[in-house]
Amino acid sequence: MLSKAKDSLLNKTDHIYKEISFLSSTASNISSKLVSVVARLSCSSNMLEGDTGCALWPSSLFLSEFILSYPKIFSSKCCFELGSGVGLVGICLNSVGASKVILTDGDPCTLRNMKENMELNNLCIEQEDSSVLKESKNKVECKYLSWEEVCESDLWGYQPDIVLGADIIYDPVCVPHLVRVLSVLLRRDRRQGKANATSGDEFETEAPVAYIATVVRNPETFNCFATAAADTKLSVLNITSTAAPSKFLPYMLSYDRSSVQLLKVTSLF
Repeated sequence: MLSKAKDSLLNKTDHIYKEISFLSSTASNISSKLVSVVARLSCSSNMLEGDTGCALWPSSLFLSEFILSYPKIFSSKCCFELGSGVGLVGICLNSVGASKVILTDGDPCTLRNMKENMELNNLCIEQEDSSVLKESKNKVECKYLSWEEVCESDLWGYQPDIVLGADIIYDPVCVPHLVRVLSVLLRRDRRQGKANATSGDEFETEAPVAYIATVVRNPETFNCFATAAADTKLSVLNITSTAAPSKFLPYMLSYDRSSVQLLKVTSLF
């Protein structure tokens, strides 16, 4: 499958093939470090022409390092990513044993490329029009999700334990829609309702949490997000310094991890 998927990607003139090797941080020098995870990706070579969804961004690398640094947070959890792009975060979630990985994006071309990347990494994809799953140890779903168009009832069906996002706070026009989606996915009362229906104990199910990695390119846009989140009773905590991930990509000199901030978002409802 890997050879076939790679061959199909090589036929794309506007994409380049990359292998991202996350190295174990236990060794003292790069040459002796062990490869922890290898992600095979088709990425856009036309980022300047607007194909940003298929590009590899620093926030995605940082969030992936965070997942690999704290695997117990994500192991055996249902993880839901917004704006998944090339799917790198999903590959890392699969590697740490997430019980379910749901990758979403609102751009059809990006979604197609994401599905091809999952096949390239021999991960299981649940097609929306089929119940047949390709062989893999974990289930990975790739879903179309428009923040502007999705209704609350559709979001209620997911009930993830953890929501993730990398560089999704980028457009002030999209911020209100993003905050609405987050507020629905993180609602505690819906999780408690599910626990009550199954066990009668409202404290049995932990409240969902979101981890968002972002580069603040426009302070006004970020402030717009912070204000909208507060108005919607979402708590946004910067945990960059307290939960800094290990350096799994020491060889990637162009990767500026110092520019990335890590946010923990929870609902007060």
